[in-house]
Amino acid sequence: MATKDTVDNKKSFNWLRREARGPTYISFSAFSDRPACSFDFGNNGCAASCNYGGELLHMSARDDEKGVVFAHGDFERTYYSSLARAQRQHGGQAAFEDRGSNLKLGQMMERGCFNYRWPFNEYALLLNEGGDSDPKEAGTCTRVSFIKDDVLYQVLRLEKGCRLEADICHYVHWRGQVVLSVGGFIKFGALSMDVPYTELEYGILDSGCLTVMGSTNELDIRVRQLNGDSYDTLHLNLPGDEDAGVASRYAGPYDAYAQLPDTRNVKFRDQQVTFVAEFRLRQSGTQPRWPETPTSEEIYEYLGINPYSKMATGVMWETIFLQREEKSNYFSQLSEVNLIGRCVEKILTVDLVPTTIREQGCIKFEEESPLALVSNLFVQPSIDLESMFWKVRFLTKAYRFLSSFIYLHSPDTSPKPSSDESSEELDNTMTPNAPIVEPHHYEAKSAWNQIEVIKSTVNFQMGRLRDGIERILAYLVRTFIQPNTETNLPPLASKAFQSNYYYVMMTIWYVVKRCERFGFTWKWVDGMKMWPVEDCLLVHCLPSDNLLPEDKEKEKVMFLKWYHYASILNLSTRKKRGLLPKAWQAKNLDMKVNLLERDARRAAAAKLSAHQPYSAEDEILDRLGFLAEPMNAEFSKHRAGSVASLTVRRIIDRDFTRYLNPGRLPNGEKGPTSGPWEVHALCYHSQLLVQNHRYNKDNESSFYYPMLGKDEHGLVSIRSNKCISFYSVEHLPERLLLGYGESRSHRVSAAT
Repeated sequence: MATKDTVDNKKSFNWLRREARGPTYISFSAFSDRPACSFDFGNNGCAASCNYGGELLHMSARDDEKGVVFAHGDFERTYYSSLARAQRQHGGQAAFEDRGSNLKLGQMMERGCFNYRWPFNEYALLLNEGGDSDPKEAGTCTRVSFIKDDVLYQVLRLEKGCRLEADICHYVHWRGQVVLSVGGFIKFGALSMDVPYTELEYGILDSGCLTVMGSTNELDIRVRQLNGDSYDTLHLNLPGDEDAGVASRYAGPYDAYAQLPDTRNVKFRDQQVTFVAEFRLRQSGTQPRWPETPTSEEIYEYLGINPYSKMATGVMWETIFLQREEKSNYFSQLSEVNLIGRCVEKILTVDLVPTTIREQGCIKFEEESPLALVSNLFVQPSIDLESMFWKVRFLTKAYRFLSSFIYLHSPDTSPKPSSDESSEELDNTMTPNAPIVEPHHYEAKSAWNQIEVIKSTVNFQMGRLRDGIERILAYLVRTFIQPNTETNLPPLASKAFQSNYYYVMMTIWYVVKRCERFGFTWKWVDGMKMWPVEDCLLVHCLPSDNLLPEDKEKEKVMFLKWYHYASILNLSTRKKRGLLPKAWQAKNLDMKVNLLERDARRAAAAKLSAHQPYSAEDEILDRLGFLAEPMNAEFSKHRAGSVASLTVRRIIDRDFTRYLNPGRLPNGEKGPTSGPWEVHALCYHSQLLVQNHRYNKDNESSFYYPMLGKDEHGLVSIRSNKCISFYSVEHLPERLLLGYGESRSHRVSAAT
């Protein structure tokens, strides 16, 4: 039962106070000495980006025709311009205005997020007393941003008081007014190449709502103030120096004025004021009603502030990794818990955008539409199939990791494999009728047993991951394999190399191989049997086998082509229960895969024997080399070793950079022009992959989740190819949680 203090914290946004934020809040104070950056967040195809100080920079929304539409401030969408804006603390589209206000923002004291998803900032509040060179501190200002029902909300809470760490606490009183500034010069655009960016045409004020008009889209803005248990809409005004007659063509910003409570005459609990700024990006010509502004209690539950909430991912990841950090007696400045938790939320809530499918000229709307993965949403967005593969792979690893956690901390009721099922057969089960290891569902019983508390959260997050992965595969299948279909979010040809289309089959096969036995279902399987291969988009997009790539892409394309055809072979013939129709299995496909495997092994061996200086361009070849075993692409044995072993030897033999590359080559000379490989973070991940590969070879066994079983003494048995070993649950080998051939570094690198 909730205590009285907990109930009070839910009201009037008291949960934003420092002592009430709880374990679902993640502080970024430990990274305050690092370069400033923006924070992206979103929900169901609507997303936004805030600068370092928490002010709004970009906003996007899904569109049935254009895919994604955008609105942002008066700056160019180049990398340099976006970075400069992202590192600012002030200057966004919703700001605290000093002019005419009796309070102003001071130094930013805290920056973080709730559940790795919703950004939070805290500032010191200062009295705005004109020429005072040493303004007195008058309280704190907290800001949290989130998206709900296709509306972006920014909650601004001003509270009187003095911080404990303040050097001097002045006895001051609030009086007068506070001024909030919203709007400004807005630019609109869309993801489609044929829709250029346009500037706003004019702004319209109507009943406290500002509508910024573009050529095809509009941005609605309004500001509300909390008054007891309800909200009052504040009227937006032109700045005092602007003529009211130019309102129809004034770009902004607009000001909202609100009276501060007289702290001399009110109780301590009422010495605070809360505002909510609301933003909605929509198509021109539509005027939907504003949804009801959520209350403090509703926002508390929606953001998952309650540590027992199914959305409390901050508590979930912290609990899972806490034991590992305690045992290692080491805390990384960029810990796994922060990196993995944030990457999962960024991919699921920002990068994934619902799409519409056009079949035979008619748009087909679906309740659970396929999801496209948009890379670099707010700078130079594109549907990058290469990035999609690595991010889907990361989500798959996260799902398997959480599944192993549930299994290891659940009663011994999971189905056991029969004695005649080998680990290989279990790992390669592909059909929807395969044996399924269903996750168990638990409710929190005791706050003292943190593992039991987070199990319901883990199960819910596994459902989110599963839904996202299934819908991404639905996008790939219906866009590239189903004939006569079009999507509003196709890959942009000008931003994707033709070789990227090899990743389509690679992604499908990787997910099917790694996730099928966990209960994943593919609704498109039955329909695929009737789809003619010659009419699918993928056949027309793939480069011809006779087409020779550029020299710098030759080795990469060799690996991608090998994995592409190996994926088709596995999907169509593996265990005689293929998902792909037989028409995809070209004549002598197995021989073709063997020849491509031979060429890839020769290329890896040649790279090893050449003893050329290591460059940053080699990193992608390393990552592809380590994919051979997880993709089940090697069908032959070779005395020189596997492709992964050749990759390991090359990484071990690489030397440090001895001279700096000037970035240009003489005429007619070919070679890398990148900087030292040491400055690229991913190049260090390959060293961790080497250690993981060596561990696998030293133990000469493979671990698979269904092969686990707990006896009456609470020991976990791990059946390998040669023996059975017993471990206490808390002393399980780390690689058991990560899966065969999957290191922590590989999980991290997959998110980039």
